[in-house]
Amino acid sequence: MRRTLLLLVLLLAGCGSAATEPLPDARPAEPQSADLGWRESYPKTGERLVFGVRSLEVTADGWSSEISIENRTGISFEFGDGPPLALGLILLGDADLETLDRMTSRDGLLLREPKTIEPRPPDVLGPGETWRATISAPGSLADSAYVRVSFGPLVAVGERPKEIEQSTVIWITDETYRL
Repeated sequence: MRRTLLLLVLLLAGCGSAATEPLPDARPAEPQSADLGWRESYPKTGERLVFGVRSLEVTADGWSSEISIENRTGISFEFGDGPPLALGLILLGDADLETLDRMTSRDGLLLREPKTIEPRPPDVLGPGETWRATISAPGSLADSAYVRVSFGPLVAVGERPKEIEQSTVIWITDETYRL
């Protein structure tokens, strides 16, 4: 249910809205690499989409992350037909899911969009297909911030599985990584 409400708020608030809760520290994060191995499913059972975050690297010049989306449904999903791409990093002051929910219901979220996506998302992600990519951008990330990864939008082509509540899915990871 949280994802359904989150999607509606993101679409109404705009993914590029500035967050008003300050991050704990404005210093740039030190260079670092993390093997994350995150795999999250929407929904948890049945036909679903699986979102993966393999790694995150922060350098002196920017950041990059290896991500994936696996379509374990019987229908296709289109990228980018509708709202702008909501792909990138979200930085918050803590790891609490309630903070994420509060930010989406009040002010929207600040999305750190990638400048490079390699390879680009396909126009359509068919049943049984997986898209893997590296996303990256120049610029520092705030030290001590908690990083989540945002995926989407994925727009259902045809009748969506009953387990998927909305025709358009934007997924923000439950997992976080602290810089």
